[in-house]
This record gives sequence, structure tokens and C-alpha cells, in this order.
Amino acid sequence: MTWKELKEFCNGLPENVLGNKVIVWREYEAITDIEAETLKEDQYIGEDDPEGCYSLSDAGLELSDIDDMNLKKVYSVGDPILSENF
Repeated sequence: MTWKELKEFCNGLPENVLGNKVIVWREYEAITDIEAETLKEDQYIGEDDPEGCYSLSDAGLELSDIDDMNLKKVYSVGDPILSENF
């Protein structure tokens, strides 16, 4: 789903449901504590770590480490995301 598709879906919802909680329904769970935000930093993934992405600051890395560690940028500053609010 793209953000455009999500916006079109939400715009088509009746007013009476717009105050309801957003739910991500997974196979074995329902995630109801969701927050929307825009990324404050670029997010990278390493060749040896396909499970998740991270910012350079979270990983304690510098811009010079990107090439040395074969990191690939997967999301950019300002990209919108939905995440579970832990």
C-alpha cells in the first residue's frame, strides 16, 4: 500500500469511524497502539543484517562508515512511517 492509497482509503471512510483507533491486524495479534511520524534521520540496512534498519546515530556510526560497511539507505529523512508505540 502506498501513502496515496492510504489517504484515498481514509478519505472514503464515513465520518463516524474517523475517531476510532487504527488497528494493524496481523495473523496472531492486533496492534492498536500505533503512532504516525516522519523520520528524523536516514535509515540504513547492512548486507549482513537483513532483519531491520537503523539510523547511523543509533548504530554509533558516521557517514564515512556507509561505504566501509556496505550500508544501503532504505528510507530518507522526512519519509512518513507508522510504528507500534512501545
